[in-house]
Amino acid sequence: MISSTKYLSYLLFLLLIGFQSLAQTNKTKTINPFFNSKGKLIIIGGGSIPDSLFTFFANDCGGKDQLVVYIPTATEDEAFIKNGEHLLKFSTRGFTNLATIHTRNKKEADAPKNIALMRQAKGLFFGGGDQDLIAAAYGGTKLYDEFIALLDRGGVIMGTSAGATIMGSLLIGGDARKDLTKPYAIQPAFSFMQNTAIDQHVLARNRQFDLIPVIENNPNTLGVGLDESTAMLVEAGKFKIWGPSYAMIYDPEDWKIQKKQWGRVVKPFKMMSSGETFNLVTRKIEASVIAAD
Repeated sequence: MISSTKYLSYLLFLLLIGFQSLAQTNKTKTINPFFNSKGKLIIIGGGSIPDSLFTFFANDCGGKDQLVVYIPTATEDEAFIKNGEHLLKFSTRGFTNLATIHTRNKKEADAPKNIALMRQAKGLFFGGGDQDLIAAAYGGTKLYDEFIALLDRGGVIMGTSAGATIMGSLLIGGDARKDLTKPYAIQPAFSFMQNTAIDQHVLARNRQFDLIPVIENNPNTLGVGLDESTAMLVEAGKFKIWGPSYAMIYDPEDWKIQKKQWGRVVKPFKMMSSGETFNLVTRKIEASVIAAD
C-alpha cells in the first residue's frame, strides 16, 4: 500500500510535468517562423518617407542623440555619399549622432572601425538603390553578424526601397523580373525577417503581381509588397502597416485554403491599410486601430 507521503509526492511530480508541458506548448504557440528578435524593423516601400516613421525610429533607438549607422551602399552615386548628402534626411530632422559605413569590398566591410561602430549603434538604416549592391558588399561578412547582433540586443533597423527588400530572405528584383513566368534562382537576402520575400514600390510601379510566381516557387515564404511612403513596423509576433498607401500580403497558407474551398487561388493577395496589423502567429489581419497622417 502506498503511503500518503509517497502518494503526495507522486501527485506533485505529475503536476510539475503537466505545468512544464503546458509552458512548452504556450512557448511553441508564440514562436513564428518569420521574426522573433528583441529588436524591431521599420521596412519602407520607397518614395518619400513620412516624418512619423523617423519619430518611430528615434523612439525605438532611445532618442535622436543615440548612434545611428547609415549604409548608403545601394546607390552608385559615390559623390552623393562622399558629400554626406545621404545623411541630410536624418540631420534635418534633429538626429545628432550619425555615422556612415560604405564599401564595395567585403574585406573592408569587416574593418575593426566598422565592427566597433555597429557594436555601439542603437539603430541602422539602409538607403535605396539596388539591393544587389548591399548583398554583394556585406553578405556573409562579420559586419553582417553585427547587424543580427543589433537586433538580438533590442536595436532597430530601418530601410527603404532596396533597403526594404534586403531585410527579407529572398533578393527580389533584378533579373527575376525579366520573365516572371519562369522559375528563377533568387539569391538570399539578409533574413532580418526570415522566410519572407519583400517587394517595394508595388502600386506605383505596377508590381503587385510580381510576387505571385515567387511565392509559387517558394511555398514556405510569406510575400509582402509595400507601396511608396508606406511601411511595415515589425516586432516579434506581428507587424503593423503605416502610411498613406497599402501593403499586399501573399500567404501560401491562405492559398491552400482557397484551393480547398474553390479549387484554385481566387485572391492571390490581401491588401492592408494603415493601422492594420498582421499577426505572424495566426497569420490573420487584425482591425485597424489608428490611421497614419
